[in-house]
Amino acid sequence: MTPVTGTAIFEAEKFTDIKDLVIKTCDKFPESDAFIFRRSPKQSEVHRTFYEYGQDIKGLATYILNSEYAGGRLAVVGENAYEWFVSYNAILSSSAVGVPLDRMLPEDELIQLLIRSKSRVIFYHHKHHKMMLDIAAKMTSGELDLALEKFVIFYKDGLTGKKPEDTWPEDDDRFCDIYDWIAEGIKLREAGDTKFEDTPIDANEAKIILFTSGTTSMSKGVLLSHNNICSNVYSISQTLDVRKTDRAFSILPLHHTFENTCDFFILSCGACICLCDGLRYIVKNMEEWKPTVCISVPLLFENIYSKIEDGIKASGKEKVIAVARPVTRFLRRCGLDVRKNVFKEILDKLGGNFRMIVIGGAGIDKKYIDAFTDFGLQFYMGYGLTETAPVISVNSELCDVHGSVGRPLPGITVTIDAEGRGPKAVGEILTKSDCVMLGYYENEEATKEAIDSDGWFHTGDMGYIDKKGAIHITGRVKSMIVLTNGKKAFPEEIEAVLTEIKGVTEAFVWGYANDRQAIDICAKLLISRSVIGAELGLTTEPDDNQIEIYLNDKVHEANHKMPQYKSVHHYVFTEEDMIKTTTLKIKRPKEQEHIEGKLAECGRTMAEMNGKNFDKMIKA
Repeated sequence: MTPVTGTAIFEAEKFTDIKDLVIKTCDKFPESDAFIFRRSPKQSEVHRTFYEYGQDIKGLATYILNSEYAGGRLAVVGENAYEWFVSYNAILSSSAVGVPLDRMLPEDELIQLLIRSKSRVIFYHHKHHKMMLDIAAKMTSGELDLALEKFVIFYKDGLTGKKPEDTWPEDDDRFCDIYDWIAEGIKLREAGDTKFEDTPIDANEAKIILFTSGTTSMSKGVLLSHNNICSNVYSISQTLDVRKTDRAFSILPLHHTFENTCDFFILSCGACICLCDGLRYIVKNMEEWKPTVCISVPLLFENIYSKIEDGIKASGKEKVIAVARPVTRFLRRCGLDVRKNVFKEILDKLGGNFRMIVIGGAGIDKKYIDAFTDFGLQFYMGYGLTETAPVISVNSELCDVHGSVGRPLPGITVTIDAEGRGPKAVGEILTKSDCVMLGYYENEEATKEAIDSDGWFHTGDMGYIDKKGAIHITGRVKSMIVLTNGKKAFPEEIEAVLTEIKGVTEAFVWGYANDRQAIDICAKLLISRSVIGAELGLTTEPDDNQIEIYLNDKVHEANHKMPQYKSVHHYVFTEEDMIKTTTLKIKRPKEQEHIEGKLAECGRTMAEMNGKNFDKMIKA
């Protein structure tokens, strides 16, 4: 396959390192809001300008540079918060090594990553305070041997003091307030300290350790440099149109490189980041903050669409909307765009100002893209990995191919390692650019497996490139099901067909070894009982037998939409969430292990469980 490299749509500035990005951005937009957020959903909103943001970073970085932790490894963990940005940016701008950690990690796994990373300081959200007290106590007792020396809280006033675990340990000098460190750093700067400006940063040195999702013993530490991040920001800036007047809605966890790098990009444009109060407050936040852009994952907008759909049904406007969508589509082709007016009521539920949404992390059904596009939103699919800092490709106004993840970004080259030739030849997706990681932390063998001698990074994803140069993902190399007859099936493709069934909100497909040791394609379906009841025309919720009859018919229909070798042999249904990462992707090995483990415990096979309620089986 001939390699494809992206082309620029917009002019953009290339920053030499993250400190350069911070200084130039804050100097360029000093009076504009950089952040809007709340300390808690019931409190009033807080605004921070770029000037204030820059001052806080310079103060904290100066303190770090004058401390014994200068150049060391400093971790950050916690809920999305203004101080998360300040601490992480200050760490990197001081030329120290940043270690962003997953806020959802249980204590024992967090400890393991602190041990592996040899972090000397941890900045944390007040909701992690009990965990930090526990870790500190275990260090004092000698139960834990960590390099950790300081616990720096984001927002000390967030502690209620009502319980021992919610009280500040006044007698333990290992615990510090980030704002005390910032104040000390500002005093040093006012006294003439110029270490922040004078300390050089090697943009090509490993300064970020990002642990991938997975068990802490198995998760890989991705080593990224300032150049990796800044190169990716530069590539995104040449592709997506984000403006100074934009408000970006931030939902994804900040330790995740998709949100992290995209926020660097958004801030570099002078746009304001609105930090979500939590999943329960998404619609409320959208209505009050009226964001214009959002970087997210499919599940969020699939859920939002379900709520919109419920609202349309409740209002009795299903037929009106069904007619309006093709009519407005036709008018657009004639040069008349009336979507914002026709679908104003729907758009107002999203704040009324959205113009661009970028989805990454997993595929999304075409019906959602079509619906949001019909309603008047620019809905782009993107693709990338932590190892590529992370964005490789995205749809754009220049090339928007439905079903694809767009063309590679400028400066990024992609090829397909396929046996066949020409468009649609499926193979592993390889990429090469300045965004590709330096390697895996303390894992030379894994690094050599991932980056070949020619500098190509092997993504582990399978796909093809069409005639327009757009990338289409067909599945993961590791999740690929190799059937007894040698045919290969990708679970993701089958799952996309299954989730078209009304009432099936999510699907997990895997290869199951039957009694004859042949491979059967099996599925676990997450259902909405009420939606299936509505599809059956019932006034009450359907029982398991009615669900089984309904799903038998629908799975049979789904099988006819696919080649015979991809047919689902057996399925079970559930009303409990699958095992997921914090970015809402199914942990495939863990989910398969969970299902097959429960089957073994009960002495059942998938053939015996076909069509049954999985939840009742495991509780029996």
